[in-house]
Amino acid sequence: MSEWLAIPMLLAGGLFAGGVVVIAWERVPAWLKADVSEFRMAFAYTLRRVDRLQPALLVVCLVSTIGFVMSADGAARSSALFAAAGFLIVLVGSVALLIPIQRRLVAPRAQQPSEIERLRSRWVRGHLIRTLISLAALTLAIIAIVR
Repeated sequence: MSEWLAIPMLLAGGLFAGGVVVIAWERVPAWLKADVSEFRMAFAYTLRRVDRLQPALLVVCLVSTIGFVMSADGAARSSALFAAAGFLIVLVGSVALLIPIQRRLVAPRAQQPSEIERLRSRWVRGHLIRTLISLAALTLAIIAIVR
């Protein structure tokens, strides 16, 4: 059974981690250089596109990783368990910390530029942490399959 769960675990996990890496690598530097109004427009545009797929990929990855944990044993199970914990941390952190910031950044009401800068900085820092944890969790999932 674990072999069948490995496919969605790696496919969804790889696509999710790839998505957050692309944002960190390509979008974040552009957003940091943009003025507040340009940033808000570009940020909202990107969110409309990635928020349709990224959460689903993360949930599929997390569920299949948990399934893999339950059907594997030994070192594969341990690695997959740590991978699942990493993906769960990313999910909880995104919902609890990053999504509320995102909503404030794209809200149509006027905000002070200093508040936008503060929120942008917090979101970028959180996203970079999310990216590192996602890559570590994906690496552990790959290790689980190799074992």
